[in-house]
Amino acid sequence: MGFGVLQLMDFIARRTFLGAGLQPHTISLPAATSSDTGGGGASGQRAINIHYWAPPGEPRLPPLLLIHGFGPMATWQWRRQVGPLSRHFHVVAPDLLCFGASSCGSPAPSESAQAAALATLLDALPGLAAGARVAVVGTSYGGFVAYALARAAGLGRVGPVVISNSDLLKTADDDRALLQRAGPGFARTADLLMPLDSRGARRLMELSFYRRQAISLLPDFVIGQAVQQLFTDKREEKIELMKAINVGTDEFQLTPLPQDVLLIWGDHDQIFPLEKAFAVKRCLGANVKLEIVDKTGHVPQMEDPDRFNKTRLMLSVGLIFVLVRSNTRYFLTLVEWVQSADIDRRILQETKAEQHIYKLLLLGNANLLELEIKLLFQTGFDEAELKSYTSVIHANVYQTIKILYEGAKELAQVEPDSSKYVLSPDSQEIGEKLSEIGVRLDYPSLNKERVQDVRKLWQDPAIQETYSRGSILQVPDCAQYFMENLDRLSEVDYVPTKEDVLHARVRTNGVVETQFSPLGESKRGGEVYRLYDVGGQRNERRKWIHLFEGVNAVIFCAAISEYDQMLCEDETKNRMMETKELFDWVLKQRCFEKTSFMLFLNKFDIFERKIQKVPLSVCEWFKDYQPIAPGKQEVEHAYEFVKKKFEELYFQSSKPDRVDRVFKIYRTTALDQKLVKKTFKLIDESMRRSREGT
Repeated sequence: MGFGVLQLMDFIARRTFLGAGLQPHTISLPAATSSDTGGGGASGQRAINIHYWAPPGEPRLPPLLLIHGFGPMATWQWRRQVGPLSRHFHVVAPDLLCFGASSCGSPAPSESAQAAALATLLDALPGLAAGARVAVVGTSYGGFVAYALARAAGLGRVGPVVISNSDLLKTADDDRALLQRAGPGFARTADLLMPLDSRGARRLMELSFYRRQAISLLPDFVIGQAVQQLFTDKREEKIELMKAINVGTDEFQLTPLPQDVLLIWGDHDQIFPLEKAFAVKRCLGANVKLEIVDKTGHVPQMEDPDRFNKTRLMLSVGLIFVLVRSNTRYFLTLVEWVQSADIDRRILQETKAEQHIYKLLLLGNANLLELEIKLLFQTGFDEAELKSYTSVIHANVYQTIKILYEGAKELAQVEPDSSKYVLSPDSQEIGEKLSEIGVRLDYPSLNKERVQDVRKLWQDPAIQETYSRGSILQVPDCAQYFMENLDRLSEVDYVPTKEDVLHARVRTNGVVETQFSPLGESKRGGEVYRLYDVGGQRNERRKWIHLFEGVNAVIFCAAISEYDQMLCEDETKNRMMETKELFDWVLKQRCFEKTSFMLFLNKFDIFERKIQKVPLSVCEWFKDYQPIAPGKQEVEHAYEFVKKKFEELYFQSSKPDRVDRVFKIYRTTALDQKLVKKTFKLIDESMRRSREGT
């Protein structure tokens, strides 16, 4: 092949790295480096070569590791960064395994295996042996590797971490939604990320970049060259590497990092949409800041390098990453962190600070509580965060109307009095149209026309009758609230309110860490709490529960209104019976034998309405319940019965030497901010008295 456009771009990228003082190197690592954490390996494997760029000799500046994404190589993705960064940092930019001039190894490396290879590389470089602290920047797939490296190496080896446009909460549903955005012709994500023709490559670029005018002007022969040079080299190995990604599988659990973390995200990212940035931020812990780069897509470092390079950067005359700590009045620069000669002193200070923080583990159905804490005891939601919930709320509307429509059809077939579930012909037509939207993963925005359809279907008597049977159909609690606000939700300039956000239902993954004081930002007289929310995750509990040994208290959230409902993931299992079993199991864990327990009997507002219509005895656990009289007296009687059941379970499941640990029960309604605030103040007083021994 002659000297074409791609060869010219590659030449320019290499010259940029050389001009920044970086030189190409190759290091040979033992084959076991990749197999240690990548799922096995055979003996007798060849050594693995890692190609990297770095200045010669030992570092005279703070070391900075740049980890590229699922693209061709480091020189292409960091070309616009190495010049500015190399003036202030000792930049190391490797080609990950299976990319550029680096070899692959066998089996295909996971993110943990990539991280292990990079850790071995750093240990082998002059002046960067174990003990030298390194800052890490990773983009897209490189963000997965950066997270794995920071978690495995710890605070003593990895300093601040910058993760750009990297969805650490990616799921199979997200992959399917991406394929829907890509359009026809892509059966799997590998077809999109490793295109075989110019059409596929053009579509990948359109999804990756916000500014697409230049893409439309590129002739097919140039894009064809890109396919040949970028996507055919090691193609099968890279496809296997995609299969080896742990993020998005049951094996991966996103937990907070001890390092300061800066998230950078393009506001028009179509690979990993912006709303995922806020979810990742919540899970990564209190030391996280999010910077949104306007009018960029998935690769802001390439699309708008000037603003990317100045994101939280630029103090005095130098380019310095500023990582501002959440809920503190001071900041530390990246240079401070990396150049600090007294790392042990810093870690000791961190350890002492941790001793003054109460750690709480939140279990059960508790998403709303985490949001309430943010509203009540932290800074609340800024406009960007509120806007990120728009797509979630619109999806809730489509999902709700689909459940009701399909529920009406099912009830019309199985119920004795089936006529009341029969829809009008117009409603049937609308229902079919909305159901097609409801099965999509990439929901369209609500507009006036779609709202008219939703409202007409919602008002059909058959749908209203079906809604009254919502407990057997998994109809979300937010249904009526959103249906009553359809016009507002469909406004062109709609920005969700705080109440809208609290009503929204979104499935969360990973562990969400929140730090707060029940007495507000001043924290005078109160304690500081760090709350770890793992929600109601059923998968692999035994693998993660021990990670929270040493927490000061467990807050267990039981939705008492769900005594007549079944689990979404197992429609043969009553939700209250599942809650009982989880509470029983947690109480018996050795790691919590000295831990206080705070039981939140939540959703009392829904329970109060439901108990008048649905007998408590429909739940197997409450089959011995005897009602006394209708009205408020019956509500209190039923609540006290449920409370007593949990008290009995606590004492039955606690060994004699554990029954004197603190155990409190609180009646809560997560949508009632005053009640939540009052409850946490009571917890604050109880925990302080416990610590003082009074």
